[in-house]
Amino acid sequence: MQQHQYFARLQPRNFIPHAIWQGNYGLSISSSCTSYAGLATAVNGNPGTELVIGQNNDLKIDFGKEVDRLMMEFYVVSDRLEFDEDDLIECEYLGLDPELLGPPPLYWLTLSGMAGTEIVPGHYASSPTRQLLLGPFRTLTISTTQAGTVHIPALSWQPAVRH
Repeated sequence: MQQHQYFARLQPRNFIPHAIWQGNYGLSISSSCTSYAGLATAVNGNPGTELVIGQNNDLKIDFGKEVDRLMMEFYVVSDRLEFDEDDLIECEYLGLDPELLGPPPLYWLTLSGMAGTEIVPGHYASSPTRQLLLGPFRTLTISTTQAGTVHIPALSWQPAVRH
């Protein structure tokens, strides 16, 4: 059975560091809150609120059970889509050509569960789009860099069914 968490009708609120916010179907969210994280008014013109993960932050979403697949609706707000001076110095030190690498990820996704842990670079999208994440996993940690803020209007997931 598909389960959903829509953030649009929820009241805006800041997350307190390491406090747990309870959502639908056993979903819980906590944040390191090194910068803003919480439910905020949508900035892309959509009505309502969305889950926002500010820069240099780790936000953990625990689904309460293993998930077979997750559809994450999201977009990213950033003023830096290219390498900065520190990135270029690091590329030079490592002997890498930045032209061949493309822009660095603005955030990372860490999927963890009984099957292990997988770290995936986040996709950039300036307008709402969807990303399918395949499991099984129990938690999703979204780790942002100093260059981007991730906005999530909704999550839809399929719990794992084990026989």
